[in-house]
Amino acid sequence: MLQSSRMDYSQSVLLYQDKPKYGLLMKLILVVPVILVASSIYLWSTGDNFVGMTLLIEAFIIGLILWFVLPREYQVYENHLRIVLGGPFSVKVGFHNIEAIRITNRFAFTVNFATGITRSYVEIAIRKGMSIAITPADHESFVEKANQALSQWARTGGRSESSKKTTR
Repeated sequence: MLQSSRMDYSQSVLLYQDKPKYGLLMKLILVVPVILVASSIYLWSTGDNFVGMTLLIEAFIIGLILWFVLPREYQVYENHLRIVLGGPFSVKVGFHNIEAIRITNRFAFTVNFATGITRSYVEIAIRKGMSIAITPADHESFVEKANQALSQWARTGGRSESSKKTTR
């Protein structure tokens, strides 16, 4: 979706990473699978095996979905940004697709990788398509490092330092 041309991101150098800041509501949502497991055990012990098994399956499915879709880290590379999700999943946004990276508090329809309800968040404005909203623990440092990397990438004509070294 966000990667229109096939770029070789595997040789990029990691410049900065930050953990997401989880808000109270998100922490409460993360407790739901635990509550379902506890309820399942209780129902199983009272003899209601079918409902207990149903709740256990629901807890597993909800836990798996949360594990796959919630961000673990936000990373800045020399030619792209990466949102690390659970397991092997991640979202990579090449700098060629990024219009701006800024802290904002405006309401907008975005692809939301924010992990809390907050007044301000980091917006990654995409050239063609919906912007991406994220909530790193340190908004200012993330935006500063990401904009530095974006500027450096633009100054070098869209080529990363590691790709220059390999082509020499």
